Amino acid sequence: MHKFLLLFLLTTSYANAFEIDVCDETDASFIHSNIEKSEKFDPYIPFELDQKFKTICEIRDKEMMDGLAYILYKNLETDSYFIGLYNGLDGSNQMHGPFIK
Repeated sequence: MHKFLLLFLLTTSYANAFEIDVCDETDASFIHSNIEKSEKFDPYIPFELDQKFKTICEIRDKEMMDGLAYILYKNLETDSYFIGLYNGLDGSNQMHGPFIK
């Protein structure tokens, strides 16, 4: 039982360490206004973005995991912004951008 509790605490701490900040009102309106205008997107794998992109914030409904999630990224090489759109129904990821803030 003690081993199980220790394992649970370690995995919980690890999972919480990678939580993304929730977008404030300004970033949320930036995401919504630009995602509506975006017509071109590319599929992507979020874990492959670590070297070129910094994660800024996300918009996600924690209670509805099959919904849409938006993640705001900043390209570290060009200082432009990108919006990652995750569709919980089919598990797809789309990268929209670049956008200038």
